[in-house]
Amino acid sequence: MLVFNKLFNNIERFLFVFLCIILLWSPIPLGSNRIWSAALLELLIAALFCMWLLTINGNPLAKALTQNKKIIILFFLIPLWSALQLVPLPPDVLNIVSPQVSHYYENSQAWHSISLDTGATLYKLQKSVAYALFFVLSLALINTPKRLENVANLIVVSGVLQAVYGVLTVLGGEAFDIFHIHDGRQSSTTGTFINRNHLAGYLEMSIAVGVGLLVTHIIQNKDDYAGLRASIRNFVFTLLSGKARLRVFLALMVVALVLSHSRMGNTAFFASLGLCGVVGLWIYRKSHKAKSLAILFISLIAIDMLILGSWFGLDQLAARLEGTTVEGDGRFFVFQRSLVLLQDFWLTGSGAGSFYNTFMSYRDNHSYLFFDFAHNDFLQIAIEYGMIGFALFGLIVLYSFIRAIQAQQQRQTAILKGAGFAAMMGIMSLMIHSSSDFNLQIPANALLFTLLCAFACIAHSMEQQEHHKKKKRLTETSKP
Repeated sequence: MLVFNKLFNNIERFLFVFLCIILLWSPIPLGSNRIWSAALLELLIAALFCMWLLTINGNPLAKALTQNKKIIILFFLIPLWSALQLVPLPPDVLNIVSPQVSHYYENSQAWHSISLDTGATLYKLQKSVAYALFFVLSLALINTPKRLENVANLIVVSGVLQAVYGVLTVLGGEAFDIFHIHDGRQSSTTGTFINRNHLAGYLEMSIAVGVGLLVTHIIQNKDDYAGLRASIRNFVFTLLSGKARLRVFLALMVVALVLSHSRMGNTAFFASLGLCGVVGLWIYRKSHKAKSLAILFISLIAIDMLILGSWFGLDQLAARLEGTTVEGDGRFFVFQRSLVLLQDFWLTGSGAGSFYNTFMSYRDNHSYLFFDFAHNDFLQIAIEYGMIGFALFGLIVLYSFIRAIQAQQQRQTAILKGAGFAAMMGIMSLMIHSSSDFNLQIPANALLFTLLCAFACIAHSMEQQEHHKKKKRLTETSKP
C-alpha cells in the first residue's frame, strides 16, 4: 500500500509539472495563435487529461473539483453549443431559430446548420474543449497551497520572460530577436506575440498574479514593530527576500506594458489596479494588515505611473489616448457594422469562429480593410455564439469573480487570499481590455484567463490550512 501511494504521488507530481510546462510554453509560439501551435497545445492538454484520468480510479478528487461542478458544466456547455451549431436542421426549424441563415444558401429547402462556417466552428470547438479540460486539470492538480503558489510564481516568470524579450527586441534591435518575429523597425514591445495588444493582455494577467503574490507576502508577515534595530534588520531581510525580487519583476513587466503602447491594455491595467485596490481595502478594512495593503496599492500606482511611466514613455501613451478619435480608428466602423451583424444573429449566433466569413457581407466603405476579428470580444462572442452562448461566457466570468471575492473574505490562508485577489484583478483587467481587442481569441491569453478562473475557484474551495512557509516559521520558533 505504501509503495502504491508513493507511486501515485510521483505520477501526480509529474502531471503537475506537465501542467506547468503547458502554461510556460503556450505564449512562446506566437501566443499559440497558429494552426500548428494551437493544435499542439490542444494535443498536450488532451494527453495530460488522459493521463490524469488513469490516476483517479479509487483516489479522492480535489475539493475544488467537487465544489465547483456548476462552473465545470458551464465550461463544457460552450463546446456542446458549438457542436449543436454544426447539426443540420430542417428548413422550418432553421427559419425559426436563425431566419437569416437561409439567405446564405442557394437551396433554402435543404437541411443546413446554424453555423455559416462549419470548418471554423469545428476549429473553435476543439479549442473550447481544450480550455474546459484545462480548467478541470487546474482544479484537480493545483490541490495544495504550495502548488498554488508555485503556479503563481511560474506565471510571473513567464510574464517576465515576455517582458524582457519584448524590451530587448525594441531597444536592442534584431540582434536580440532570436525567434525572428519582428522586422527590426518595431517601436512597440510585442514579446513572442505578433500583436502588441496581445502581449499587453498577457502582461496584465501576469502582473495581476504578481500583485496577488505581494498581497500574500504582506498577509504572511506577522512581524510588528519591535524597535529601530529590528525594523532595520527586517528591512534588510526584505531587500534580500523574494518579495523584493517580485517587486523588480513587476516593474519589468510594467515597463514592457508601457512600451507596448497599447492604449486599452494600459488603461485596463491601471484601472483594474485602482478599482481592485479599493475593493481589496474594503475587504481587508478590519484586518491589522489594512495599512500595509494600502501602502502597497499606493506605491504600486505611484511607482508604476509616476516613475516608470515618465522614464519609458507613459506621456507618449497619454498623448496617443488624447489623440484617439472615432474618425481615425477603423475599429469603430467595424464595431458599427458588427452591431448590424449581431441584430441578424442575436439568438443562436452565426457559428463559433465564423465572424470573418460572415462579416464580409456586412462591410462598407469605412470597414473595407482586413478584419478577421471584431476587435471586441464581447461583440464577437455574441455574434458567433448568440445570446445563448454569450450567457454561458458571462456566467463563467461572474461565477469566478464572485468566488475570487469570497475567497478573500472567507479564507484565512495567505496564498488563498492572494490568489483570490490575483483572479479578481486579472479578470477585471481583461474584461476592460476586451471591450476594444480580442485577447480571448488568442489561445495563450485564453488559457491564462481560464487559469485565473480556476484560481478563483481553487482559492475559494481549498481547505483552510496554514501556509507551508508559515508552518516552517512556527516550527523553527518553537525549537528550544
